[in-house]
Amino acid sequence: MSLHLALNPHFLLEALASIIATGLYFHLRRQAGRTPFPLETIFWLICGTLFGAWLGSKLVVLLESLTRPLSDDFWLRLIAGGKSTIGAILGGWAGIELVKRHLQLGTQTGEFFVYPLAVGTAIARLGCFATGLDDQTHGLATGLPWGVDFGDGVARHPTQLYEAAFVLLLAFGLHRYAERRGWEHGLLFRHYVTGYLAFRLAVEFIKPREVWMPGLSMTQVVCAVAVAWLWWRRTPEPQRAD
Repeated sequence: MSLHLALNPHFLLEALASIIATGLYFHLRRQAGRTPFPLETIFWLICGTLFGAWLGSKLVVLLESLTRPLSDDFWLRLIAGGKSTIGAILGGWAGIELVKRHLQLGTQTGEFFVYPLAVGTAIARLGCFATGLDDQTHGLATGLPWGVDFGDGVARHPTQLYEAAFVLLLAFGLHRYAERRGWEHGLLFRHYVTGYLAFRLAVEFIKPREVWMPGLSMTQVVCAVAVAWLWWRRTPEPQRAD
């Protein structure tokens, strides 16, 4: 299979992913009959999420960059375009939790983020896939029949498609399991983030990477630390009555 695209659709699909994910989030809240937040509360929640996602994304990119010499224009490039999905998810989560604590909101909102986050991530990864080699999210060379030639004659793992498929299956599977087990609000999102981080930790082994610690890249170290922290802070799963 060969892929030759002249246009860069990454920005378009990322914008589309954000719009669809936001709309889906509010649709799920209305469908569940949740009382809408006041406009001022919504404003601060959005600000906390966006700023946290931006800051987390930049911090992870900065950590990844510490494994190699920094270019003269590194800081400008970091502010203008450096992005990390892992950092954005963790930072956005931290941002919204800080705002909720400041506003003294006891309402759990995490379960409504799972499907929007999965759909948004999947659409964004399609943009990464369509962008090709320039996006630097492709996998290593492979002889498997579904390897993709992005225009240089080398078949590579389409890791962007692996991720898109995984997040959708993860969200669907966790929702079905949560319904049967009667999970409390917020537990679903925690399991989704843990599953996503575990996937990223694993899939990095078939992507070009700069090894920082023995056998692990900085991205994998961030994932491993985050998974360990989430496991340590885990909430016991509620037991069903017989």
